[in-house]
Amino acid sequence: MTATVSVVIPTYERREFLRGAIETALGQSFDDIEVVVVDDGSSEPYAEEIVADFPAVVRCVRHEKNEGLSAARNTGVRESNGEYIAFLDDDDRWHREKIVRQVNALAREESAGLATCLVAAITPDNELVHCERRAPSGDCSDSILIGNQIGTPSRVVVHRDIFESVEGFDESLPTKQDWDLYIRLCQEWTVAAVQDHLCFRTVHESMSSSSTALKRDKQAVLQKHESLMQKRRLWEQAKASVDAELARSYLGDGHLREARKHARRACTQRRLRYIVLYLLSYTHPQVIQRAIDLKRVVSRQFDDCGQVSMSNVPGRVG
Repeated sequence: MTATVSVVIPTYERREFLRGAIETALGQSFDDIEVVVVDDGSSEPYAEEIVADFPAVVRCVRHEKNEGLSAARNTGVRESNGEYIAFLDDDDRWHREKIVRQVNALAREESAGLATCLVAAITPDNELVHCERRAPSGDCSDSILIGNQIGTPSRVVVHRDIFESVEGFDESLPTKQDWDLYIRLCQEWTVAAVQDHLCFRTVHESMSSSSTALKRDKQAVLQKHESLMQKRRLWEQAKASVDAELARSYLGDGHLREARKHARRACTQRRLRYIVLYLLSYTHPQVIQRAIDLKRVVSRQFDDCGQVSMSNVPGRVG
């Protein structure tokens, strides 16, 4: 019998998180779920060992070598059977109502190709550190070109036929493949959203990629979609958005000269937040850190974490 929703969980060298990810998928209130775990070439066969403890609706596929997140996710889709696909990183968790509410949202909106929800960021010890205030929805065909407003694939459910029609994740991109996928998908389909915190994304101290890698990968997506961005007259905005992100990254790394260069480019759009980045690049790293800390404090004052509970989140981390 074909499962209605297939949950694809890529994993690589993270034994400590995988069991909880499978539990959060099987703990959904939606009945017809299968889980495909893709071990992307881990040195030990821990995924197969863990999967063996679960019912037959959970299967494991193993890559002989590490091929990257895009390849792992694409493999999971090929090996699955569901009408809908949900992606789940092995360290992320879901509210038990996530899948049913997103599938219902897609059923209500015929023009929607994928469904999102609000994301709450948590530490490995289940501490809430940030909660979004609004999830992207509707016609995102232009806004997605300027930046990846959808974010982590763990928050989305997508129609299988639509995922296959846009040819899945681009395995030639080292990272930022999700932004590329959303760009292609949102040109033909709208986005449905459940405006509740149903996805809990685990953040680690070591998560941030190097500024050099971020620059390489963001610019790769820009180059791939330059003609479309030019056609929509969004090319300058998209470049400025990427330059601003790079400026923030270089500021965080203490590389002020490189941050200044990208902030200066972003300022062609004359946005106040870009000008602030440029001015910060002339200060001391301690001032920058204080500004970052202040922004986090202010942000937490206005987010919705006070209303968020993890009591209905199966397989919690920690």
